[in-house]
Amino acid sequence: MTPIRRTGFLLAALVFAIFALHELTHLFRFGHFVPVGMHVEVMVTTGNNLLGVEGTGKIYNASLTNYSVLPAAVTVCDYLDWTTRHQTMVNYIVERRTPGMGSWQYVHEWDGYGSRLFCRPSFEVTETNRVRRRLWPGQTYRLGEGVPAQWGGFHVGDEGRFTVFLDADNDKNRTISSAIFRVDQEPKNKRATSPDKRENRPLR
Repeated sequence: MTPIRRTGFLLAALVFAIFALHELTHLFRFGHFVPVGMHVEVMVTTGNNLLGVEGTGKIYNASLTNYSVLPAAVTVCDYLDWTTRHQTMVNYIVERRTPGMGSWQYVHEWDGYGSRLFCRPSFEVTETNRVRRRLWPGQTYRLGEGVPAQWGGFHVGDEGRFTVFLDADNDKNRTISSAIFRVDQEPKNKRATSPDKRENRPLR
């Protein structure tokens, strides 16, 4: 084997090893292999001091990441938060699978910073500006979060997903969705905190 071929073989083996390690790490963290391209991830964390939740509550945090080797375009909203820092929000909704039908229904209880208030001025959001942005390989935008035991919108056993509108125009033909997650908590008093009354948190 010539030195050039040997070098090429070693480079190919290195690339394959890095790709395999990345896939295995992703499988360990999220329970599935990562597809090539933009991908919506949902990470589940817990909290013990959530308003109106007894004990430990689960928090579903979603993000948009580019897992390809090329930049990808997405329309986002640049804005200033209450500390006058520049922030970015992404147009998304949360959906619940309709039992027995397989269709998806919009969950308005989880739409604090999703489609309903996307890029609209509010108490903590000013100087909004829609822009077309390149999402570079490995770059991530945080979407938002949901707390079933606090906000409602789901019953125990329901399946949900986060769906991103890539052009920020609610066009269902230009969306990507997260892997399906299953909810195992709901408000005990059946009175969820609405998006307008819960604490506002700037998205990064």
